[in-house]
Amino acid sequence: MKETPANSRLNFPSDADYAKRVERARTAMKQEGIDVLALSGVDNHRFFTGLDGIPVVRPIWFVLPQNGAPAFVSPRIEASEIQAQSNVPVAAEWVEWEEPAKTPMSFAVALANHLGKVAPTARIIGVDFDGTWARNLELAKETIGAERIRDVSAMLREVRRLKDAATIDVVRRCADIVTHQFKASREVIAPGIPDWEVALASRSAAMRRAAEWWNGDEEHAPLVQGFHVMASGERSSRAHPSAGGRIMREGDIMQLCYCGRPFFGHGICFDRPVVVGSKALPAEVRKIVDVARAAQEAALAKVRPGVRAGEVHAAAVEVIQRGGWDNPFRHRTGRGVGLSDPEWPELKANDPTVLEPGMLLGVEPGVYIAGVGGARFGDTILVTETGYEPLTPLDLGRAI
Repeated sequence: MKETPANSRLNFPSDADYAKRVERARTAMKQEGIDVLALSGVDNHRFFTGLDGIPVVRPIWFVLPQNGAPAFVSPRIEASEIQAQSNVPVAAEWVEWEEPAKTPMSFAVALANHLGKVAPTARIIGVDFDGTWARNLELAKETIGAERIRDVSAMLREVRRLKDAATIDVVRRCADIVTHQFKASREVIAPGIPDWEVALASRSAAMRRAAEWWNGDEEHAPLVQGFHVMASGERSSRAHPSAGGRIMREGDIMQLCYCGRPFFGHGICFDRPVVVGSKALPAEVRKIVDVARAAQEAALAKVRPGVRAGEVHAAAVEVIQRGGWDNPFRHRTGRGVGLSDPEWPELKANDPTVLEPGMLLGVEPGVYIAGVGGARFGDTILVTETGYEPLTPLDLGRAI
């Protein structure tokens, strides 16, 4: 990126951007026969309202009727925080600290009462089952009526499938942050150092860079969401090990994975193997690294509008299978990047989704051999009219 915190203004979602997202959801609601949405889950709140960093201990509901203004149904403890961060009003509050309980006695009663006011004739209430805790979903069904509640998880995935300019801008900031993370991690990687020291350097670099982008914004913390997946030696063959106490050794591979949410809750994909020390890699580990890199390059070469997601996956698989290993796979070739993980589409076997301009993808095939090690190269790309634009730096850390 040429922009820096000093010379670039964040192109954050504006009120107009959020209004367009709401209208996209309403169009989908009409097509699916949904009268009103009642959405919990931080990804939904962030996407439609910009609400960021609210604890999820108590359920918060974003209510969107087909006609009428959106509003929140919130626990009283979070109402002031919501109003500090979002222009969407809190229309109903519920409390949980008084005995005997008073109306509204729970979030479910408060939600039902609000729905009765804003959509009294609503027959079908859309709820994101993927973003709602099971117990909260059951309480909502008991209070509102199970026959009225419909899962809209797939509908919302479709609403978010093609990214708007504001989302792409935020993910570019995430890409910039993981570049700083990688460079900080690489400086720490050395024989005799425990894996967790690499995670600490990575997290500190991410927070410092995010704080620079936020530039003193009082309502947003530069904390990195998610855990740090990274491990050296044979542990790298497990794809998703956390950085523990293993001591790195000369000639190890340290596999770095930056697939957290480094900025405004948005995700990213950036993965690289790094050699520990100056000793040459063992031949079998060298082969793993080379094949993993070639598999990603084959997958990237397939990306363009009109290609099916399954074809991108197949291109990577073909390269890996030539390695002759028994069961070297641990995961799909990639997935959509955005607020949720995964977003759609998924780059997996036989997926029929046709790639379109505006999709953000993480392309990250890997090779994992138990008892030896594992490696993957992962990058975030934007599908364009003619192919793709890399948002993470393809060349960074590619030469091993």
